[in-house]
Amino acid sequence: MTRLFSALTLATAAAVLALPPDLATFAADTPETPKVKSTREKVLPAKLKLDVDKKMLRAIISDDLPAAVKEATGITLKIEPAPGSGVTLTSSFELKGEMTLAEALTKLCEEKSWGWYVNVAKPGDQKEGAIFLTTNPKERGYKEGTGPSAAKEVAKKDEPKAKDKAKEKEKETTKDEPKAGADAERTASDLLTKARVQNNLKQTDKAKATLSEIIEKYPDTKAAADAKKLLEKLGK
Repeated sequence: MTRLFSALTLATAAAVLALPPDLATFAADTPETPKVKSTREKVLPAKLKLDVDKKMLRAIISDDLPAAVKEATGITLKIEPAPGSGVTLTSSFELKGEMTLAEALTKLCEEKSWGWYVNVAKPGDQKEGAIFLTTNPKERGYKEGTGPSAAKEVAKKDEPKAKDKAKEKEKETTKDEPKAGADAERTASDLLTKARVQNNLKQTDKAKATLSEIIEKYPDTKAAADAKKLLEKLGK
């Protein structure tokens, strides 16, 4: 029995170690924590005053940007290459003028065709809510395969054919309604975060389109009410 237990323990440990570092400790579909949401909603839109001459990336992400974020928001932020990403810390960049953190990160990444995302980790993890730089240019705020756009793609794939929609509605029960409502709130909230980031990046037309999508598809959610207010500010 002891040998069997040891064998099972070793097999489990091997399976965990075989996973990428971020997946070994945290499921990809785990809801975002308050700290992660704080990074998205308070840190990324924060206006920073930057005067960084040509300098290596290592110094920019370990000193200049975190210091600027701390001064603007009072929040301590970690920025680092994602594990095994291949991002070179000796590359040199220049950042000057007033811009949001999201704009600064995008500017850094566009020069090298890199990407960046907010790291989703379990509460209390040292890298919870940190910014990870990657060599994947498709990643802008969210890790590829996650976030509002991914949820939208999944919804498209799972959408039943028109002839089956009537049958699906008949199968729905009162018990399932709360779950559907929770899913709608979550998706609408993710879209609202996306719209705010687009607005902070001065992508006004995209932000308006995203806000209109929330109001049209999820009219009964709290996010829809917030979307209406923001859309009024931007001007229809």
